[in-house]
Amino acid sequence: MQQQAYPIRPGRPGPTPTDPSATVLATPALHLLGGIWIASCPTCGYQLTTARTQSRCERRAARRLCPVCHLDGRP
Repeated sequence: MQQQAYPIRPGRPGPTPTDPSATVLATPALHLLGGIWIASCPTCGYQLTTARTQSRCERRAARRLCPVCHLDGRP
């Protein structure tokens, strides 16, 4: 059985460490667990949202701001 990564649609690019003026948020990490897509914060791993389809999970996660990282002052 071959191991392959799930096909992920291109998302928003994250800020580069050399660009301090970057205000674009990083793309949430997507995982498929038991037929449910889960979007989590790429920085701390906090679960942002879940959905049955990848596109819906991406849309929901794009509207969410991580409460853990946001309290620390990170984008």
